[in-house]
Amino acid sequence: MKKVSTTLAKQSRKNSQQKLTVGLDLGDRNSWYCVLDETGQIQLEQRVRTTAKGLQEIFGAMPRSRIALETGTHSPWISRLLRQLGSEVIVANARHRISHRVH
Repeated sequence: MKKVSTTLAKQSRKNSQQKLTVGLDLGDRNSWYCVLDETGQIQLEQRVRTTAKGLQEIFGAMPRSRIALETGTHSPWISRLLRQLGSEVIVANARHRISHRVH
């Protein structure tokens, strides 16, 4: 199995010109993230430690991205950290539904 840092470095070079979208599912010890390219294709799914060091290693190595995460215990400090790393961060409250009307 390739090291995560090696995989990310290759993905970063490959996607350096693309705008990536990342979904981040936060947990107390570990979090999961899924990286999508501009066409919506999954490029990478991995686990990351829910620590400042773990998140910096992963998201600091990525090109600037749009990262979406759900409101929760860790979302305030993690969203600040990700913004400091240059990403656009969207913190969504799952209890607020957005409905779209089709006419």
